[in-house]
Amino acid sequence: MLFLAIMLELTGTSSMKYFTMQGGSEGYITMISCMLLSYFVLSKAVVRIPISLAYAVWEGVGLVGTVCIAWSVFHEPMPPLKLLGFFVILSGLAMIKLGTSLPEKEAASHDS
Repeated sequence: MLFLAIMLELTGTSSMKYFTMQGGSEGYITMISCMLLSYFVLSKAVVRIPISLAYAVWEGVGLVGTVCIAWSVFHEPMPPLKLLGFFVILSGLAMIKLGTSLPEKEAASHDS
């Protein structure tokens, strides 16, 4: 579910850029539809995934994905500072994931 929410966010954001470059308003319809669906699917994902992890992954992967699409499809520049930002975001996501799974492991060791 979380993967689908991320894909919908990326589609919505990319369509906004693409269609505004083409001069049409259909991009806004696609963007709004995808973003609404993305939030809906994200709300379903947090039933099974802690919200702190789900939102961080959704936002972080969405941001990294959006920047990658902007660079590869729309040829936006990738200066070193932006690249450093990628590593900071990815490091933060890894720390959140580790911080989320550690309490579960500690609880399991206390139960035995």
